[in-house]
Amino acid sequence: MTQSKALANILSMADFEREAEKRLPRPIFGYVSGACEDCHSLRDNRDVFAEYEFIPRTLVDVSDRSQQVEIFGKTYSAPFGMAPMGITAMSAYRGDIVLAEAAKQANIPMIMSGSSLIKMEELIERAPDAWFQAYLHGKTEDIAPLIDRVDAAGFKTLVVTVDTPASSNRENNVRTGFSTPLKPNLRLAWQGVTHPRWLFGTLLKTLWHHGMPHLKTRLRPVGPQSSQQTSRVTSLPEGN
Repeated sequence: MTQSKALANILSMADFEREAEKRLPRPIFGYVSGACEDCHSLRDNRDVFAEYEFIPRTLVDVSDRSQQVEIFGKTYSAPFGMAPMGITAMSAYRGDIVLAEAAKQANIPMIMSGSSLIKMEELIERAPDAWFQAYLHGKTEDIAPLIDRVDAAGFKTLVVTVDTPASSNRENNVRTGFSTPLKPNLRLAWQGVTHPRWLFGTLLKTLWHHGMPHLKTRLRPVGPQSSQQTSRVTSLPEGN
Protein backbone atom coordinates (compact mmCIF):
# COMPACT_ATOMS: atom_id res chain seq x y z
CA MET A 1 0.00 0.00 0.00
CA THR A 2 1.48 3.34 -1.03
CA GLN A 3 1.57 6.11 1.53
CA SER A 4 -0.15 9.36 0.65
CA LYS A 5 1.78 12.60 0.78
CA ALA A 6 -0.55 13.88 3.52
CA LEU A 7 0.57 11.03 5.80
CA ALA A 8 4.29 11.36 5.12
CA ASN A 9 4.94 13.13 8.42
CA ILE A 10 2.47 11.11 10.50
CA LEU A 11 4.61 8.79 12.59
CA SER A 12 2.32 8.21 15.59
CA MET A 13 -1.28 8.69 16.69
CA ALA A 14 -0.34 11.93 18.44
CA ASP A 15 0.82 13.34 15.11
CA PHE A 16 -2.75 13.18 13.80
CA GLU A 17 -3.93 15.50 16.56
CA ARG A 18 -1.13 17.99 15.94
CA GLU A 19 -1.91 18.05 12.21
CA ALA A 20 -5.62 18.45 12.91
CA GLU A 21 -4.91 21.45 15.12
CA LYS A 22 -3.06 23.11 12.24
CA ARG A 23 -5.81 22.38 9.72
CA LEU A 24 -9.00 23.03 11.70
CA PRO A 25 -10.34 26.33 13.06
CA ARG A 26 -10.06 26.54 16.83
CA PRO A 27 -13.80 25.98 17.52
CA ILE A 28 -13.92 22.82 15.39
CA PHE A 29 -10.66 21.44 16.79
CA GLY A 30 -11.79 22.15 20.34
CA TYR A 31 -15.02 20.25 19.73
CA VAL A 32 -13.20 17.24 18.26
CA SER A 33 -10.33 17.02 20.74
CA GLY A 34 -11.94 18.26 23.96
CA ALA A 35 -14.12 16.60 26.58
CA CYS A 36 -16.54 17.52 29.34
CA GLU A 37 -15.72 19.33 32.58
CA ASP A 38 -11.93 19.42 33.17
CA CYS A 39 -11.29 16.38 30.93
CA HIS A 40 -10.82 14.04 33.90
CA SER A 41 -12.57 11.12 32.17
CA LEU A 42 -10.57 11.70 28.99
CA ARG A 43 -7.28 11.55 30.91
CA ASP A 44 -8.40 8.52 32.91
CA ASN A 45 -9.28 6.63 29.73
CA ARG A 46 -5.86 7.31 28.26
CA ASP A 47 -4.10 6.42 31.54
CA VAL A 48 -5.91 3.08 31.69
CA PHE A 49 -4.79 2.13 28.19
CA ALA A 50 -1.26 3.32 28.99
CA GLU A 51 -1.09 0.64 31.68
CA TYR A 52 -1.13 -2.08 29.02
CA GLU A 53 2.29 -3.21 27.85
CA PHE A 54 3.62 -5.64 25.30
CA ILE A 55 5.68 -8.49 26.76
CA PRO A 56 8.27 -9.79 24.27
CA ARG A 57 8.17 -13.54 23.61
CA THR A 58 11.25 -14.31 21.56
CA LEU A 59 11.55 -17.33 19.28
CA VAL A 60 7.80 -17.96 19.43
CA ASP A 61 5.85 -18.78 16.26
CA VAL A 62 3.34 -15.97 15.69
CA SER A 63 2.42 -16.81 12.10
CA ASP A 64 -1.07 -17.96 13.09
CA ARG A 65 -1.86 -15.00 15.36
CA SER A 66 -5.00 -13.09 14.44
CA GLN A 67 -6.89 -10.06 15.74
CA GLN A 68 -10.08 -11.14 14.06
CA VAL A 69 -13.27 -11.15 16.12
CA GLU A 70 -16.87 -12.06 15.35
CA ILE A 71 -19.49 -9.49 16.34
CA PHE A 72 -23.19 -9.98 15.56
CA GLY A 73 -22.39 -12.73 13.10
CA LYS A 74 -19.79 -10.79 11.09
CA THR A 75 -16.03 -11.33 11.27
CA TYR A 76 -14.00 -8.15 11.64
CA SER A 77 -10.25 -7.74 11.28
CA ALA A 78 -9.82 -6.17 14.74
CA PRO A 79 -11.76 -5.98 18.04
CA PHE A 80 -12.27 -2.23 17.77
CA GLY A 81 -13.85 0.26 15.41
CA MET A 82 -14.75 3.89 14.81
CA ALA A 83 -16.89 5.49 17.48
CA PRO A 84 -19.63 7.98 16.54
CA MET A 85 -18.87 11.68 16.58
CA GLY A 86 -21.45 14.34 15.81
CA ILE A 87 -21.22 16.75 12.87
CA THR A 88 -18.09 15.06 11.51
CA ALA A 89 -18.75 16.68 8.13
CA MET A 90 -17.65 20.00 9.64
CA SER A 91 -14.21 18.54 10.37
CA ALA A 92 -13.66 17.05 6.92
CA TYR A 93 -15.59 17.12 3.67
CA ARG A 94 -18.28 14.41 3.88
CA GLY A 95 -16.50 13.24 7.01
CA ASP A 96 -18.93 10.46 7.94
CA ILE A 97 -18.57 8.89 4.52
CA VAL A 98 -14.78 9.17 4.69
CA LEU A 99 -14.81 7.30 8.01
CA ALA A 100 -17.29 4.72 6.77
CA GLU A 101 -15.28 3.92 3.65
CA ALA A 102 -12.03 3.73 5.65
CA ALA A 103 -13.67 1.35 8.13
CA LYS A 104 -15.00 -0.74 5.26
CA GLN A 105 -11.52 -0.95 3.74
CA ALA A 106 -9.99 -1.93 7.09
CA ASN A 107 -12.90 -4.29 7.85
CA ILE A 108 -13.69 -2.81 11.24
CA PRO A 109 -17.01 -1.52 12.64
CA MET A 110 -18.01 2.10 12.05
CA ILE A 111 -20.85 3.77 13.95
CA MET A 112 -22.70 6.64 12.29
CA SER A 113 -23.54 9.40 14.75
CA GLY A 114 -27.13 10.28 15.54
CA SER A 115 -25.99 13.89 15.06
CA SER A 116 -24.69 13.47 11.52
CA LEU A 117 -24.89 16.01 8.70
CA ILE A 118 -24.99 13.19 6.14
CA LYS A 119 -28.13 11.31 5.14
CA MET A 120 -28.36 7.77 6.51
CA GLU A 121 -29.21 6.42 3.07
CA GLU A 122 -26.16 8.02 1.48
CA LEU A 123 -23.79 6.56 4.04
CA ILE A 124 -25.26 3.07 4.05
CA GLU A 125 -24.97 3.00 0.26
CA ARG A 126 -21.20 3.47 0.61
CA ALA A 127 -20.78 1.20 3.64
CA PRO A 128 -23.62 -1.35 3.98
CA ASP A 129 -22.26 -2.77 7.25
CA ALA A 130 -22.08 0.54 9.15
CA TRP A 131 -23.87 0.77 12.51
CA PHE A 132 -26.13 3.61 13.63
CA GLN A 133 -26.07 5.41 16.97
CA ALA A 134 -29.31 6.77 18.38
CA TYR A 135 -30.31 9.11 21.16
CA LEU A 136 -33.64 7.64 22.23
CA HIS A 137 -35.81 10.04 24.18
CA GLY A 138 -38.51 8.93 26.59
CA LYS A 139 -41.57 9.07 24.35
CA THR A 140 -42.43 6.19 22.06
CA GLU A 141 -43.98 8.55 19.52
CA ASP A 142 -40.57 10.25 19.19
CA ILE A 143 -38.60 7.00 19.03
CA ALA A 144 -40.68 4.99 16.56
CA PRO A 145 -40.16 7.19 13.44
CA LEU A 146 -36.40 7.22 13.99
CA ILE A 147 -36.21 3.44 14.38
CA ASP A 148 -38.39 3.02 11.30
CA ARG A 149 -36.11 5.21 9.23
CA VAL A 150 -32.94 3.50 10.51
CA ASP A 151 -34.45 0.18 9.46
CA ALA A 152 -35.64 1.53 6.11
CA ALA A 153 -32.20 2.99 5.38
CA GLY A 154 -30.69 -0.49 5.69
CA PHE A 155 -28.80 -0.39 8.99
CA LYS A 156 -28.53 -3.82 10.60
CA THR A 157 -27.06 -2.74 13.94
CA LEU A 158 -28.46 -0.06 16.27
CA VAL A 159 -26.28 1.39 19.04
CA VAL A 160 -28.31 3.04 21.80
CA THR A 161 -26.58 5.92 23.60
CA VAL A 162 -27.11 5.77 27.39
CA ASP A 163 -24.39 8.10 28.69
CA THR A 164 -26.34 11.36 28.46
CA PRO A 165 -29.16 11.25 31.03
CA ALA A 166 -28.36 14.90 31.68
CA SER A 167 -26.76 17.57 29.52
CA SER A 168 -22.99 17.57 29.82
CA ASN A 169 -20.97 20.62 30.79
CA ARG A 170 -18.75 21.17 27.76
CA GLU A 171 -17.01 24.32 28.87
CA ASN A 172 -14.25 23.74 26.32
CA ASN A 173 -16.83 24.48 23.61
CA VAL A 174 -17.58 27.83 25.23
CA ARG A 175 -13.88 28.68 25.51
CA THR A 176 -13.14 27.85 21.88
CA GLY A 177 -16.30 29.49 20.53
CA PHE A 178 -17.98 26.32 19.29
CA SER A 179 -21.76 26.10 19.05
CA THR A 180 -24.38 24.27 17.02
CA PRO A 181 -25.07 25.79 14.64
CA LEU A 182 -21.89 27.83 14.37
CA LYS A 183 -22.65 31.49 14.97
CA PRO A 184 -21.04 33.83 12.41
CA ASN A 185 -18.83 36.46 14.01
CA LEU A 186 -15.50 38.16 13.39
CA ARG A 187 -13.58 35.58 15.42
CA LEU A 188 -15.04 32.69 13.44
CA ALA A 189 -14.39 34.53 10.17
CA TRP A 190 -10.76 35.03 11.17
CA GLN A 191 -10.43 31.33 12.00
CA GLY A 192 -11.72 30.48 8.55
CA VAL A 193 -9.37 32.88 6.77
CA THR A 194 -6.36 31.62 8.72
CA HIS A 195 -7.23 27.97 7.99
CA PRO A 196 -7.69 28.03 4.19
CA ARG A 197 -7.46 24.25 3.72
CA TRP A 198 -10.52 23.83 5.94
CA LEU A 199 -12.29 26.89 4.51
CA PHE A 200 -12.00 25.80 0.88
CA GLY A 201 -11.66 22.04 1.28
CA THR A 202 -14.47 21.52 3.79
CA LEU A 203 -16.81 24.45 4.45
CA LEU A 204 -17.08 26.13 1.04
CA LYS A 205 -16.95 22.79 -0.77
CA THR A 206 -19.84 21.55 1.36
CA LEU A 207 -21.86 24.73 0.77
CA TRP A 208 -21.24 24.56 -2.98
CA HIS A 209 -22.20 20.91 -3.43
CA HIS A 210 -24.71 20.30 -0.64
CA GLY A 211 -25.95 23.63 0.70
CA MET A 212 -26.00 24.72 4.33
CA PRO A 213 -25.13 21.76 6.62
CA HIS A 214 -27.91 20.61 8.94
CA LEU A 215 -28.77 17.50 10.89
CA LYS A 216 -30.04 14.68 8.68
CA THR A 217 -30.69 11.91 11.20
CA ARG A 218 -32.82 13.36 14.01
CA LEU A 219 -36.53 12.76 13.61
CA ARG A 220 -39.74 13.98 15.11
CA PRO A 221 -43.18 12.90 13.87
CA VAL A 222 -44.97 15.40 11.62
CA GLY A 223 -48.62 14.44 11.72
CA PRO A 224 -49.83 11.61 9.44
CA GLN A 225 -46.80 11.92 7.19
CA SER A 226 -44.54 10.36 9.82
CA SER A 227 -45.46 6.85 8.63
CA GLN A 228 -43.84 7.73 5.28
CA GLN A 229 -40.49 8.55 6.91
CA THR A 230 -41.15 12.29 6.55
CA SER A 231 -39.29 14.21 9.22
CA ARG A 232 -37.93 17.50 10.33
CA VAL A 233 -34.68 18.21 12.09
CA THR A 234 -34.68 18.66 15.84
CA SER A 235 -32.04 20.35 17.97
CA LEU A 236 -28.60 18.83 18.40
CA PRO A 237 -28.24 17.03 21.75
CA GLU A 238 -25.57 18.20 24.17
CA GLY A 239 -23.78 14.86 24.21
CA ASN A 240 -21.25 13.99 21.55
